Amino acid sequence: MTGETDDAETGGSWQVYFLSLVNPANPGHDFERVKVGITKRDVARRIEQLQTGNPFQICCERSFRSPVARQIEHWVHRTSQVEQLEWLRLARSEIPGLVKRAQLEGERLARIEEARARWSRSKSNGIERQPGAEERRLHEAARGVLAELWPVKLRLECTKRSVALKAGKFLRVPGIVTISYRPSAGRFNPKTALKKFHDLAAPYTVEEVGGTFRWRDVPNLGSPGWAQLRAELERLEAERRELDAAMLSSDDWLRKEGERTDDLACLHDEYLCLMRQKARLELDEEYIQAQAIQAIEDFEAIAGVCSFRRSAGQVLNDHKSFCEAHRNEAAQCFSESKAHIRRRIYASRSY
Repeated sequence: MTGETDDAETGGSWQVYFLSLVNPANPGHDFERVKVGITKRDVARRIEQLQTGNPFQICCERSFRSPVARQIEHWVHRTSQVEQLEWLRLARSEIPGLVKRAQLEGERLARIEEARARWSRSKSNGIERQPGAEERRLHEAARGVLAELWPVKLRLECTKRSVALKAGKFLRVPGIVTISYRPSAGRFNPKTALKKFHDLAAPYTVEEVGGTFRWRDVPNLGSPGWAQLRAELERLEAERRELDAAMLSSDDWLRKEGERTDDLACLHDEYLCLMRQKARLELDEEYIQAQAIQAIEDFEAIAGVCSFRRSAGQVLNDHKSFCEAHRNEAAQCFSESKAHIRRRIYASRSY
């Protein structure tokens, strides 16, 4: 979900806006609908665009500028009850609270961006240092968040597969899921180009610092506490693969529409709830990680807390020009993806 598709450029400070619907004939009526979006221009101009074809008056309740406006917009949409497209179900009296939460999350998101920018310019020195009290606190906080996050992720994956199985061999189930056939296709692999044709690819590369951050001694996917969830996911995944194989062998389902049953509606509600929980917890973990990255500085690890090995490497950032200049070599850098079934579960409840 995006605020302005015609303002797709990045950088600078954008405005986050909070709009409500007002009935001029009955101003006191609360539609309990709030639109949260972003614009680089004046909010009033954005309202002019949205007002076209709308029988009710669109009113700006609040707006504020932020260098991470798009991330704030995404956070609101992922963690709130989206009713339809970008409209949230929210009483007008609750808007100030949402604005305050969005501003606080904006501060956290800005710190995350600051940490990312810092480590992207800094290689690690290969040295591990001992933790202080603050690093131990961050580690304990990360353990707590991840202990909540992993079961949520597993339940979400189980729910997605349950939706697939309940939807069955249909092109779509209105308001819940759309299903499509994706044929096999070739995909250019820039890493293959760098490995096989390093000298030819060199003019199209840039040097970037990259690495993988890892917490130490924290809950993970293999932790024993959620063995039952993993087993359930494996069972559902096997059934989903069987369903997909049956759908790939026939195209009859491409002309059929499934029924939106009570079971599917309940699974959809569960999916939306788990998606909101996942978004909140992932941001919590990102924020803690950003603080740990700032604390680790140029070191490679903090004993018992985390490691973050960073090194410089070449990245093929202009693969289009490489492919045009070296067509024969580029043709050898494509990998074939198999035909598959793709499902898109609706991100809001609009029924």
